[in-house]
Amino acid sequence: MGERMESNEIIDKEQLRLAFQQGAIAVINKKKALNTINVFPVADGDTGSNLASLMQGIIEETRQQFQSIKEVFDAVADAALVSARGNSGIIFAQYLNGFARQVEKEASFSVANFTTSAKAAVKDAYAAIENPVEGTMITVIRAWAEALDATETNFKAILSQGLEEAKVALTETPKQLKILQKNNVVDAGAKGFVLFLEGFTEMICRHGEAEMKTDSAFIEQQLKVEISQSSHELDNAPENRYCTEVLIEGQQLVQEEIKALLQDLGDSMVVAAGAKKARIHIHSNQPAEVMKRLRTKGRILQQKAEDMLLQFEVNTNQKYKIALVTDSIADLPASFVLNEQIHVLPMNLIVNEVNYLDKLTIQPNEFYEMTRIADGESSSSQPSLKAIENLFSYLETKYQEIIVVTVASALSGTYSSIKEGAKKFQQKGTKIAIVDSKQNSAAEGLLVMDAAEWIAKGESFETIVAKLETATTKTKILVSVNRLDAMIQSGRLPGTIGKIAQKIHLKPIVSLNEKGGGSVLGVAFSTKSNEKRLLKEVKKLQRKHSIKRYAIIHANDEKRAQRFAKQVETELGYPPHYLMEISTVVAMSAGEECIAIAVSMEDKKMEEI
Repeated sequence: MGERMESNEIIDKEQLRLAFQQGAIAVINKKKALNTINVFPVADGDTGSNLASLMQGIIEETRQQFQSIKEVFDAVADAALVSARGNSGIIFAQYLNGFARQVEKEASFSVANFTTSAKAAVKDAYAAIENPVEGTMITVIRAWAEALDATETNFKAILSQGLEEAKVALTETPKQLKILQKNNVVDAGAKGFVLFLEGFTEMICRHGEAEMKTDSAFIEQQLKVEISQSSHELDNAPENRYCTEVLIEGQQLVQEEIKALLQDLGDSMVVAAGAKKARIHIHSNQPAEVMKRLRTKGRILQQKAEDMLLQFEVNTNQKYKIALVTDSIADLPASFVLNEQIHVLPMNLIVNEVNYLDKLTIQPNEFYEMTRIADGESSSSQPSLKAIENLFSYLETKYQEIIVVTVASALSGTYSSIKEGAKKFQQKGTKIAIVDSKQNSAAEGLLVMDAAEWIAKGESFETIVAKLETATTKTKILVSVNRLDAMIQSGRLPGTIGKIAQKIHLKPIVSLNEKGGGSVLGVAFSTKSNEKRLLKEVKKLQRKHSIKRYAIIHANDEKRAQRFAKQVETELGYPPHYLMEISTVVAMSAGEECIAIAVSMEDKKMEEI
């Protein structure tokens, strides 16, 4: 095979396929080392993980056989867009897409075709970045492409020469970026590109059918690569909180138009666009607005929003040795969540077949607007097992113990999924307790608040878990349902009964039983009488127990919630601990315009009885 390649000056599709795989493996094998030297554009320690994600996508996509060089490149380019993460990953993906656009539909690749395509795609790599900086991956990409000599007739020679020039360019990166020089490292993204070139070049330059088969076998053994959640090890608090990434699909996705559309929403923007897909990376305080604008360009296929500010606080000012985790159904003030360094697993909201991250990439008011549109469909699902494992993988490196408070297992599979995701970490010795709150919304939130206070007081892991189990029986939520549409649609009210209830304007008060399942406490025929009944239930709880604190939540009806809060304050003598929008997942079944009160109770003292 080697003789044929040198005399005919071509690479065939199978060599190219294996070369991409070998290059990908070379990067994956050095993932941790790349994370270690990652200091630019921010020292977030995730370049290796991001590039490994891209390479894993390439490996998976190139397991099949192809009919032409063009098919190989198109498959790799598309896989790169789908799997790219972070600045370096998206720049690399854009370069591969630029390369693919230049390739003709041939079964083999000549030296001239290869070098011309490599050089032409450089401008695509530069175009991906809002503000290109030399001394990074793009510098090394350019150096490599410029070193490829189109007059040379031997692929081995041009690839070897290109690799040497890329290595030289890599060693020069600290001279171009002061932060690299200060930390005595080369650029992590640039190093990743060189690692890829080393694997790619080695594969092309090898001779002999037997060795080709050996490489295929080796590649198959490397396919199961674990890509962990990125950890942003920042030196300074980020101005824009969420590392946001989106993959969209559409017609005529123009890179510059996407940049212009998002430029006022954050920084560190990188955009890679292919024939029908585009991958966008931006640090933003408004990930939901990023999604909203991108919906005008195409269909959202993937999205991510990682809280860099919380990670910064944990890295620089970690308050506690016990990590506290909950899901986004728990309604808590955002300021409290950040201040107490609580880690929240977002539920998935599926609206019109697009999967959003609850409270991150879609906000409640936007959810209501979207579902009001004719034929708007919505549902929810628990966090994926991968998301759960990624979070535990991060937390075990930062904390000694982990306590998770979940939404009621009777309402969601979240509890079971988290238990499953925790197993392999518990088997390694990580102390993880998963507590079924048997509650939802603000009732779940009040339990998390209890746990946070006990952690702050320095109580032991075992004591806190035991107290939480007891507290679940002394926490309750009462929901005043104003519109029955959502309850009927979600199946909480059977169709026939629901229609009758709608006709007579029935307004139920619903709660959760001791196992966390739904129950109806009473009904009324008007909003006013419904609120009176709700207040009566609160008085009953106060007489029987002693309400130590309460929260008021609402679904897009703050005025009603404030009015009810004043009534409760008059009765109990103190205001709600907080008043906020209800979890969108809960609102899906309770309906827009509902209000609710969650109470945390304690046994009455003897003198009160």
